[in-house]
Amino acid sequence: MEGRRELCEVFLKACLDEKLCEPDKVKFAENITGEFDSCLFYNSALRAWLQEEEKKREERLRFKNEFAANYFAGVFDAKGGFLEAKGKECCYFFGDKQDEIVLLRLGFRAKKEGGKIAVLSEDFYGWLHPYLKLERSRKF
Repeated sequence: MEGRRELCEVFLKACLDEKLCEPDKVKFAENITGEFDSCLFYNSALRAWLQEEEKKREERLRFKNEFAANYFAGVFDAKGGFLEAKGKECCYFFGDKQDEIVLLRLGFRAKKEGGKIAVLSEDFYGWLHPYLKLERSRKF
């Protein structure tokens, strides 16, 4: 898991609570830039399952529902923020082409540049807001 330190801590606590890893088998690495940290542990069964789920994103995130909102809230918590675009504040996060395609199919205006996806739809933040885990991701 890579993202903001607070999210790494939330993720690690959930993994420990669910007994997905042992406390002495966890590696926490701080990024040199201080922007994003990473939390690593080895569970090959969980890794294989998550990789398969990631491949199914377009299928699983077909509907604008709680499941899809939770996914994008997690991505936003991990590596997202706000930026100014055309005089308006909009959300962004680091994602791939598949994330952009899913957002477009859900009816959000999104534009990918490099690794950053800017979501230009004003209702995007309100949709994912109830599912955000970090206070720093909350704007109101």
